[in-house]
Amino acid sequence: MPAGPRREALIAALAERFDGDERPASPEVCAELQAHARRISRHLDVEWVAEGGLTPDTESRGWPAPDPAEVAASRAHITAGRAGEVGILRVSGLAPLELAAPFLDEALEELAGSAAVVLDLRANGGGDLDTAMAVLGWLLGPGPVHISDVIAQDGAQRWHSEPRGDLAPGTPAAALIGPKTYSSGEALAYHFQAQGRGPLVGEGTPGAADHVTPIVLDAHVRANLPRAYVVDAVTGSNWEQAGVAPDVPCAEAEALERALDLLRAG
Repeated sequence: MPAGPRREALIAALAERFDGDERPASPEVCAELQAHARRISRHLDVEWVAEGGLTPDTESRGWPAPDPAEVAASRAHITAGRAGEVGILRVSGLAPLELAAPFLDEALEELAGSAAVVLDLRANGGGDLDTAMAVLGWLLGPGPVHISDVIAQDGAQRWHSEPRGDLAPGTPAAALIGPKTYSSGEALAYHFQAQGRGPLVGEGTPGAADHVTPIVLDAHVRANLPRAYVVDAVTGSNWEQAGVAPDVPCAEAEALERALDLLRAG
């Protein structure tokens, strides 16, 4: 995590609880550590691996590449559907764009000519930000739009939407969210809302905004540790801890029908 008040708060919170604690690593200690850390960084994970045998890292090896065959078998968790003249794009995962692109493009082609569209993120647990930018590019086109900056210890990366598909400019849109919308799934929902693209419908999200990196800490312990934070180009903030709040609150299971009603009413 970059230097600053949040890193200091995380260190202070853990020091207050665990300084002088000589217990060895265990499932209970890992769970307790994670619970305290998540008060500052909701995406920080500490996992106990009972079988052990892990080799501790001196630095993160990064995220392992997904199996292309598995991505293809799931169609990158991207599907298209229709409810009358309203197109529905379900994005339930964010595989790397080079693997997801064929399935995303096929879905967008199916939705061409829709009078309105719904983006369903209720099952989106996160993944590749490039793919999120491609989805936003479909909704925000025709040109690239500055979406966010991701601030890490070694610098910042600016993110823009990637124009894609042929959705007519100004096509009415809504997005669906819920408790399983997480990480980069939350990013997609938050930026959709910040750009004023349409209402978010459903339930609030968990609030995991930090970018994390995997690292093995011990023969029995692996973790996802925060390495960067997000600054939205419009709000100047992000959804850490607070989560992404719906514009139209309702039960997650009712969100699609509520969104369809809104879009049909104009």
